[in-house]
Amino acid sequence: MLLKKKGRKKQVAGFLLAQGSGWRTNPTYVVEDVPTIYGLEAIVANILNIIISLAGVVLLLMLIMGGFGYLTSGGDKEKAAKAKNTLTYAILGLLVILGAWLIIRLIEEFTGLNLHIFQIPKI
Repeated sequence: MLLKKKGRKKQVAGFLLAQGSGWRTNPTYVVEDVPTIYGLEAIVANILNIIISLAGVVLLLMLIMGGFGYLTSGGDKEKAAKAKNTLTYAILGLLVILGAWLIIRLIEEFTGLNLHIFQIPKI
């Protein structure tokens, strides 16, 4: 039982580290088969990519559900209002995501910092 849990943890860690980051080939992430603190750069980048993808999927599903609910309300005012609220909150969620992206881009533009890349300073 304990071996299965360890294997599962390795799979999850490998998934978070391995997706598009080249963590095994980057000499600062792994030194002599021992992970370093700089491996967190790849983990954070991959977690953010997963969160952004999930936000897009949830937005799409909410738009589909709200549209389907609105079409099938059949003149029932309560169902139509519920579907309209779902569509409204989905669009508000999209605006929040786009607003956050815009704020980050403005900060980058005015300060010259690169906020899209998470880097741990090298000593």
